[in-house]
Amino acid sequence: MGIFCKFPTNEVELGELLLSLNYLPSAGRLNVDIIRAKQLLQTDMCQGSDPFVKVQLVTGLKLMKTKKTSCMRGTIDPCYNESFSFRVPQEELCEVSLVFTVYGHNVKSSNDFVGRIVIGQFSSGPQETTHWRRLLGSQRTPVEQWHSLRSRAECDRVSPASLEVT
Repeated sequence: MGIFCKFPTNEVELGELLLSLNYLPSAGRLNVDIIRAKQLLQTDMCQGSDPFVKVQLVTGLKLMKTKKTSCMRGTIDPCYNESFSFRVPQEELCEVSLVFTVYGHNVKSSNDFVGRIVIGQFSSGPQETTHWRRLLGSQRTPVEQWHSLRSRAECDRVSPASLEVT
């Protein structure tokens, strides 16, 4: 009889992302604050990681807008404190997904994927769904929450919005 090892559901820890969301119905603005990340998977063992976050607004299954943070050099615990605002009419809010993807900047080739989460109509997990419900229940008030990053394959499997972005 062999020895069996139990692995946690998330075999590789990809890191965490602290986000704040709020919606201003009168202005039709969805505000996203990318505050910081911690313990990001290091993508470049030689030079350290140079992470940045790409946030993409998907309405239904259509990519509407892409924005990204500045690149933080040589850290796996970056502080961004960057704010982005998306125009989202109130009647479309229930159809929106925000796709957050963390990359390690790579000068020599394409950027290295670190992790992703999706918050909104097609959330990638229970934490993300909770954050979205808290946002919908407390409009005009920022709602802050930590999220554990997921693999691209996991997000693509559970969130149609993840399949719509690069």
